[in-house]
Amino acid sequence: MKRRRWSEASRHAPETMRRQGILPLVLILAVVCAFATVDAIVKGHHGGTRNAVGNLSAPWALVPFLSSAFALPRRRFTGAVVGAASTLVALACYSLVRMGAFGEDGSRGFGSFIASAAGNRWFLLGALGGAILGATASWLAAKGRWRIVIAVVASLLVLEPAARVLWAIAKGEAARTLIPSPAVWAVEILCGCAVALGFRLRTAWQR
Repeated sequence: MKRRRWSEASRHAPETMRRQGILPLVLILAVVCAFATVDAIVKGHHGGTRNAVGNLSAPWALVPFLSSAFALPRRRFTGAVVGAASTLVALACYSLVRMGAFGEDGSRGFGSFIASAAGNRWFLLGALGGAILGATASWLAAKGRWRIVIAVVASLLVLEPAARVLWAIAKGEAARTLIPSPAVWAVEILCGCAVALGFRLRTAWQR
């Protein structure tokens, strides 16, 4: 009898795991859509601070990384799929919001939008980069290496301004051309420091 019950439980285990993974995935994609929508609205056709916020790259890199870290089951293949999917969903929401709210290419229609997105380099690069980041994050989370996950998150936020300046120098451009709003970058750096400090304090408290 015990063997029969164990056999039935083992058969239902994969189905239970799938059900447990669906809800977190739905919530993750909902958050991703919300992020992309807010980012598109904030940027708009504005310059200055709003444009600087909309042009930040680190949050977009964190979309597939964090999505896959919290998605279940935590496997590299699943992480790669979730990372690519979350990036594509974010880019699609961002593009659709801008198309609808600001009239960008709105005359082409939804079918034309899908066709152009399939060949858009940002969608292609986003899917590839998202898969790599997703697989890495899922592997780290499965190993319980959350300290490295947090370190990556904090580093992306803290180091983006310096990376942009170095990129400008490498291209032979004045670094100031990529510093539209020092206040935005200062806030981004502070957010990265806050993430690292918060994790550090949480770890110390648990001990």
